[in-house]
Amino acid sequence: MTRKNPLASFTCASLSVLLLVGIAAPMLPISTMTESAIAQTPAKKKKVAVVDFDFASTSDSSYWYGYRGGAAKGMSEILVNKLVNDGSFTVISRSALQNYLRDNKISGEIDEAMAVKIGKALGVDAVIVGTVTRFNVETRRSGGSFLGFGGGSEKTKGVVQLTTRVIDPKSQSIVAAVEGLGEADSSGANASIGGYASGGSSASGSDEVLSKAADDAITKVVDQLKKRI
Repeated sequence: MTRKNPLASFTCASLSVLLLVGIAAPMLPISTMTESAIAQTPAKKKKVAVVDFDFASTSDSSYWYGYRGGAAKGMSEILVNKLVNDGSFTVISRSALQNYLRDNKISGEIDEAMAVKIGKALGVDAVIVGTVTRFNVETRRSGGSFLGFGGGSEKTKGVVQLTTRVIDPKSQSIVAAVEGLGEADSSGANASIGGYASGGSSASGSDEVLSKAADDAITKVVDQLKKRI
């Protein structure tokens, strides 16, 4: 009768265990790395296009109302810049959008139907259209004078409000509507001697508060768009 060599049996068993461990061991890190890689893969950014905003008809008959078209376009450009700088979206360049509009002889107000057409042509996930509903500046003065001598204070307040709508070209529907209200004010002192004034408000001061109010309103819109798109 042939006797088995204990050493040979131990060696075979050990080799079998080592082979099993060697096969299984590399698989654990690969599985772990795969799950980690999936978890760290960033979500694809939505591609959006922003068309020039419109200016709603209001009862405001101030000097600033005469520049409503430029103000509306300016705010749409600020929105583009903020969306790009935020990094949450891929934004179609203004030149690409303007070239498409010019080549297809599209001008004036962009409604939802036209936004769908633009979105499909540019291959974006969403088209953002907007309306400026408030663009006002108010100046309030306080104080008085006596015998031509006096002083007072002046406060200028700017209020800007806009509504934006997000249109999905694929579903041809409005998927979100957000509003932004921005306010800003500045205070200055003025004095008069015999009817001649010094200091006080100016067009540049009104520009400043309107710019700050517009920036505030658009920042609020961007914060909401990041949650809705």
